[in-house]
Amino acid sequence: MSAQLWTDRAREHPLECDHCHYPIPGDPEESDDGQYCSTACREAAADESTLPDPEAYKRFVTGVEPLDSLVPNGVPADSCLLLSGDEGTRRAELGAELVWRALERGEPAVVVSFANPPTATLERFYGNGWNVLPALEADRLRVIDCFTHRLDDRDEFREHRTDWATFVGEAAGDAIVPVRDPSNRREVANTLHRALDDLEMTETGLVTIDSLDELESLLQEQLVHDFIKDVRATVCKARFVPVVAAATTAGQNGYPEEEYVFDGIVDLRLTDHLVADTRLKQLAVRKLIGGEVLPQWVTYEHEPARGLFAFGPNTDPQQVYDLGNVSPRADGPR
Repeated sequence: MSAQLWTDRAREHPLECDHCHYPIPGDPEESDDGQYCSTACREAAADESTLPDPEAYKRFVTGVEPLDSLVPNGVPADSCLLLSGDEGTRRAELGAELVWRALERGEPAVVVSFANPPTATLERFYGNGWNVLPALEADRLRVIDCFTHRLDDRDEFREHRTDWATFVGEAAGDAIVPVRDPSNRREVANTLHRALDDLEMTETGLVTIDSLDELESLLQEQLVHDFIKDVRATVCKARFVPVVAAATTAGQNGYPEEEYVFDGIVDLRLTDHLVADTRLKQLAVRKLIGGEVLPQWVTYEHEPARGLFAFGPNTDPQQVYDLGNVSPRADGPR
């Protein structure tokens, strides 16, 4: 068969390798058990080592409405993403929602908390109406505590916690992993890897780092760069577990914002220009290696339980204000 005829046939009826599940670009390697793209795949299949379908783990839909609207084919699962936003853009809520949507999908998650104690990190979920206690008890959520050991008096901190914060801390005790020296990037990375191993996080789940700004206050700029580079290689690229790190607006605080460190950058901003007398929040994907991105800004708001949602520029500003200021716990935590 001529090369052109084979190319035409492959385009019309592409064959899929029975081992790696990718298209077979040429004549298949055949055996009694199937057709393969290469000798390597045929021999691996003979050892009963069939790989999972890449569509099952190599891309994921975040579940966050305005973000997914800009990434129509999903986010590559080996991505290291930066959430770069102004204060007031609900950057922390976006990080929490990404974790919650992963839990809703039945996947595990790890939160690396530099900016807040673990109970405050968990309260971010409860404040949005997302009960993470079942996930904590089922060992599907871990919080790596890079905050508490930086306090001058940890005992006093614990003694003055409210009943609710005390309950949350005790209920989540087994899921909270303290880091005794958060200024030691290797200790933080090793603790993260132990959590990933415990939760069997390979080709599933999500990791978030709540504040690169706090990390930068603990480490020299080059060490932050090295930490992100190592995590990207050993977590994202090796395990196909995405990592999402948050920071204040790019270029202001010295964290590693070089293009090649992050596979994707999500920008969040405040604007005064679309609706008179109303500060609107907008989100855009600046870059996403390996993913299709719509090159536009999406206006969004936040509502407890619903999370971030997109809306058009003609939305009534008072309605937007009302939606964004609903309190899920007007009478206290319980």
